[in-house]
Amino acid sequence: MPIKSKKAAGNATIGLVTAILEGYAAKAVFRGFSAHPHTNGKATYRMVWHYDRSFELLLDVPKKTLRFPAVLPGVPPRSPMYRELQAFLKARQSEELPEHRRVNPAKARLTLANQRGAVSLKLTMKDADFRYATRKMIHVVHEIFMVFLVDGPYFEYMVEQLGLDPDRY
Repeated sequence: MPIKSKKAAGNATIGLVTAILEGYAAKAVFRGFSAHPHTNGKATYRMVWHYDRSFELLLDVPKKTLRFPAVLPGVPPRSPMYRELQAFLKARQSEELPEHRRVNPAKARLTLANQRGAVSLKLTMKDADFRYATRKMIHVVHEIFMVFLVDGPYFEYMVEQLGLDPDRY
């Protein structure tokens, strides 16, 4: 592909992802949202979301990735919580879940990393279906906060690390 058309394709993809995220913001899924396109098919998005925390989402079109570099703070790398989160994400890619709730492993792969207790989540596409990937990434993060944390034994974690008011829960 010529350089100019790669650049145009990257810009079009950034526009598509931005429009999807703006749609979530318009529906009040996020309480704040901003887009920061860069060069070379990369963009950074910032949103205020769960527990009024600021989240950063990084798009890398050439690498076909979306990444939240700090989706959960204060999770020790070898902790039971981190292992349970890994299992939870693996289950999000299982055929046992309905198609609308899972990430199809033939289309994308979810991976976790933990640097000094900050958990990052990355979705790597096997194709270039950025529409699918963006929606799935938002849904997975939402499920981490609304299913994994709430249904698990993580009340103290949510109070200590996310600022949950224990008197309002």
